[in-house]
Amino acid sequence: MEISRENQDPVKKNVRIYWNERSKTFDQDVGHGADHHECQLWKNQLRTIIGDDKKDVLDFGTGTGMIAINLAELGHSVTGIDLCEEMLDIANRKAESKDLSIRFLLGDAENPEFPDRMFDVVICRHLLWTLPHPDVAIREWSRICRPGGVIIAIDGHQEPKDYFHHSDEKDESEKSDQEKLWEQTYSKEITMQLPNGDQLTIESLKELFTTNGLGDVQSKNLKDIAEYHQRLHSASDHERQHEVNIIWGTVQ
Repeated sequence: MEISRENQDPVKKNVRIYWNERSKTFDQDVGHGADHHECQLWKNQLRTIIGDDKKDVLDFGTGTGMIAINLAELGHSVTGIDLCEEMLDIANRKAESKDLSIRFLLGDAENPEFPDRMFDVVICRHLLWTLPHPDVAIREWSRICRPGGVIIAIDGHQEPKDYFHHSDEKDESEKSDQEKLWEQTYSKEITMQLPNGDQLTIESLKELFTTNGLGDVQSKNLKDIAEYHQRLHSASDHERQHEVNIIWGTVQ
């Protein structure tokens, strides 16, 4: 699945540059380079929604493959899609080290090049906030998901806030390279084109699902995972309360 660089949306081009660079340290962050205990927590939660029978699963925004790998270890047939080839390189190496057969492909979550009704489950984690056209994405995911299948989104925003931290208070010389890259990627001009950037509440996710045709929409706060993440954060980060929410709906 090849992405044309010449015709790529400027928002996605920026996003791709940022996350390719972030791939170098991505698994150092809590919740991405998950340890055995956290993986067990994720498997328990995902199993309650997906079930035990083998499913064809598509993981959008797979990143370095944490969710995809856990799903494969549960026995599902998994495909992982990401906009960033450097993320996918890491995901591939991690899957190979565990002797897992996961298909990782370069692709666009808003324009998936798959035939209709190919998957039983479509899942994403920490993705919908950075899509310029989330409604298009949900409709496309429904198209490639079989009737009765499930679309799942995992995210952590608790309430509307300035997630992008646009501020002129900090001097440029005081900013890390990562902070500078973040501000360049998610500039005010770019974030204005991200409908869910600052407003990704559980209520807005439910509305996104229902208005785009999903039925039996449900949600759950994953307190066990959030509490484990909190314990892993350094003392200086304890003030950063971060919920972990999961929402799912059925394809009609």
